[in-house]
Amino acid sequence: MTPSKSAGIKILMCEPVPERPEVPAHRAWWQKTAERVARPGVTLDFKGLKKGYFGITTYEQAYNGVEMAQRAFEAEKKGYDAFIIGCASDMGLKECRALTGIPVVAPTEASCLVASTLGDKFSVIDLQGFTRPVIEGAIRNAGLSSKLASIRYPDGLTAGKAFQMTYGGKQDQLIEMLTSEMAKAVKEDGAEALFVSCIVTSALLNMKEVREVAGVPVIDILAASIKMAEAMVDLKRAYGISVCRKSLYLSPSSGWDKQLPITFD
Repeated sequence: MTPSKSAGIKILMCEPVPERPEVPAHRAWWQKTAERVARPGVTLDFKGLKKGYFGITTYEQAYNGVEMAQRAFEAEKKGYDAFIIGCASDMGLKECRALTGIPVVAPTEASCLVASTLGDKFSVIDLQGFTRPVIEGAIRNAGLSSKLASIRYPDGLTAGKAFQMTYGGKQDQLIEMLTSEMAKAVKEDGAEALFVSCIVTSALLNMKEVREVAGVPVIDILAASIKMAEAMVDLKRAYGISVCRKSLYLSPSSGWDKQLPITFD
């Protein structure tokens, strides 16, 4: 019997940094997004990494990507139906998919796929220039480089400054900086869809109901990820569709989990 689409779906989303003693305020925004876009029966839980770095340099991202894959493995073992990487860098995406049998969704990949259906080309608003190659790589891996109009970032903005503005009473100023850059992407680069390459900042725009700029749709990358996760779970349940294991998502060698066992919380 084919499972009903109304059957419950459990999704785990993991932040790209270690779990903190206090619950981050932005998780309330994420929960509101889930309540608004997820269909009935879908639950979204949040966790951080078991260990790792709080920075976003190349080495730190590589290390945390392995930890992300281990969280995905744990999620499957604990009965989750899908896993969302909680970072716009899509860190550890290949490793997560290679290690698990459940759908793994990455925000930038999901948002690019949605954006490509909404217009001819899309633009990404990044928070700092040095992460541009990471975002370009995620878009290239999704096979959508030809749909990219531009990657822009507001002068003087960094991820750290954006977080300070988000939690320091300067949200409206931050939104003005981002939407101003979006307007330039529309006018100067021909963008016909837009999104911000930070899952926290994107949630802020969503909470402030920034849905379009200059007549062009603005995609919330978490909302896109949740709907992608639902669709992939539906396809897996109905037809058994999963990732191909021939090359990119080849499963680990036999006995890998005995060599370096993964411990659960």
